Amino acid sequence: MRFKGKTAVITGGANGIGAGCVRRLAQEGASVMIADIDDRGANVLIAELETTAGTVQYTRTDVTRRESVQALFDVTVDAFGGVDILVNNAAYVHKAGAIANFLEYTDNAWETTLAVNLSGLFYCSQIAARLMAKRGEGGVIINMSSGGATRAHRHMFGYDTTKGGIEAATRSMALDLAQLNIRVNAVIPGSTKVDNGTVVSGKPIPPSETIPLTRQGTPADIAAAVAFLASDDAAYITGSRIFVDGGMDAQLRTPSVDFRYDFSAFT
Repeated sequence: MRFKGKTAVITGGANGIGAGCVRRLAQEGASVMIADIDDRGANVLIAELETTAGTVQYTRTDVTRRESVQALFDVTVDAFGGVDILVNNAAYVHKAGAIANFLEYTDNAWETTLAVNLSGLFYCSQIAARLMAKRGEGGVIINMSSGGATRAHRHMFGYDTTKGGIEAATRSMALDLAQLNIRVNAVIPGSTKVDNGTVVSGKPIPPSETIPLTRQGTPADIAAAVAFLASDDAAYITGSRIFVDGGMDAQLRTPSVDFRYDFSAFT
């Protein structure tokens, strides 16, 4: 019950890693506001968690629009009195046009990825940090990054670019907000099994071939790191990254599937 009396806002919290974070923080007593555009997923999750220690609510939120984000935090303050923890988990990935060779990457995919992954983080973080500063009790912001921030995926130019930006933003925010006792850190998930598993180039990658711990991670694995960073156990940690990837970042490996690309249309 280490989060009893605390309020958390989790973007992209209706499914996958975000839902795992909602479950973990609510089970430890937090009041949690889910921010997402998936009404059905959020309502299913709320029904699942209605007997947990914490209270879980949902506000439909488009993180690419500041006015929608402001409304999210207005509702959160009205419902719970403030905000102590923000998890910036919403991301644009594995959508139409978002996975393409750089030569075929579209303006729409670029602009949408920037809007969700970076503008959304900026709006949510700034509004939350202003609320935390005004209350004067500090707070925690946790940004969901990716191994793609430092080691690129093939055909994921926009996603990797924005994840690199998220890690730069984490460091900058951590310095600017440190005197207010607002801690800002990043979590770097590895290959994580969610609803549809992980598929690259249409072929499942056996975890035994790519992950030192020989299994994919789960949302609960990632949520455990988020809960640690949100807790007082991490009171002296800011501007840092935690890898939750089964050892993937530590290794140098060759691809286990055929990534050769047909450039004939461009040559």
